Amino acid sequence: MRALPRPLIPAVFFVLLLVAWQLAGQAATAPGAVLIPPSLIVQTLGERWYALLLNAGITLSEAGLGFLIGAGTAIVLAVIVDRFRVVGEGLYRLALVIYAIPVIAIAAPLTASLGLGMESKVAVAALSAYFPVLVNVTGALRTLDPRINELSRVLAMGYTRTLLTMRAPAVLPALFSSFKIAGPAAFIGAIIAEWMGAEGGLGVMLIQAMFNFNVPLLWTVLVVATALNGLIVLLFDIAGRAAAPWHDSSRVES
Repeated sequence: MRALPRPLIPAVFFVLLLVAWQLAGQAATAPGAVLIPPSLIVQTLGERWYALLLNAGITLSEAGLGFLIGAGTAIVLAVIVDRFRVVGEGLYRLALVIYAIPVIAIAAPLTASLGLGMESKVAVAALSAYFPVLVNVTGALRTLDPRINELSRVLAMGYTRTLLTMRAPAVLPALFSSFKIAGPAAFIGAIIAEWMGAEGGLGVMLIQAMFNFNVPLLWTVLVVATALNGLIVLLFDIAGRAAAPWHDSSRVES
């Protein structure tokens, strides 16, 4: 008997997992059971698709803006750390201290300070996203091929020109790898911030479903959030391969 083609193995595993989940969910027939069958999730998705779409759009907007702010700040800070080592090290350690604060702990005071609007959610998303980008880009800049610096000295190129023409392209793989972590982190951060109070979003739907003991809706929101996070990772993976086609991570295994 021939073995399954390698690309089909994850699909077969996923189908088997769904079948097992369906059987286990049907067996748990008690009212308010924690585990429900996927068919009920699909049914809830069909019934509440508009509310899910609307609230997912709100959360994605908050996460997207927070990601842009957090990642942009991290890139600027990484360049400062690389260019001005003494000042940069101090800023880098301060960034580490800020990131050590649990997201759920900082979400409450930010919500109290900035209100229930979009601002507090964007702030939490930005704080969730900046650290992976900062660490990856800083590490990549510090471990670049020494020949880049040697060539820039031979050509009498300044730091800015070297950064734009040589160093930035070299750190693109590390940058997009960090985006695959920072993007989902911003999305989760936005959801956590919505728990503290918001007018809409997937976090609000989660809280409402939990308080109303609406287990099918709770699972449906979780599945939607998980799917969106997976889509974020996939999009950044595709973008990274397109931006740095020469890198090993862009090569597809045969």
